[in-house]
Amino acid sequence: MAILSFNGRVDIAVERLRAKFPDAQLLEAVGKASAGLIEHPSAIDHLHVVFRRGDTMLLVEETGYGQFGNAIELEVEVPQTSASVAWPIEMDLPDADRLKEQFGYSDPYASVALRVPQGLTWANASFVFGGNPQCPDVVVDTVTGAVRAAG
Repeated sequence: MAILSFNGRVDIAVERLRAKFPDAQLLEAVGKASAGLIEHPSAIDHLHVVFRRGDTMLLVEETGYGQFGNAIELEVEVPQTSASVAWPIEMDLPDADRLKEQFGYSDPYASVALRVPQGLTWANASFVFGGNPQCPDVVVDTVTGAVRAAG
């Protein structure tokens, strides 16, 4: 079996959900490393993907590498400020990881989220590296390649 990229795994979740709900909008994909703090994106071994469908939020979780269970309706109010991710995107996680390191952000991380940063209507989908309590999250814009500390 070929190793799937982060985007490849997200693509499986998007296709699976949109086969049932074609109007669903991708809000975010969050990958986590069960090993804790990591230094390479290949160690992201769990993924969940969140969608908006009207006034409902749906969650699809990875049950095995690249395999997803059925959508679960979340019992939360859909944030109106959440912009959807225009899928597919061009940049994949290893490219974003290389960019953040080129800009001097080499601290380990435990999670990465693909989302449009909240509160910015002009923002592009971005990878947000986080989960390290010793350093700020790092944001990599998937369109411009801009890298910055969150906050």
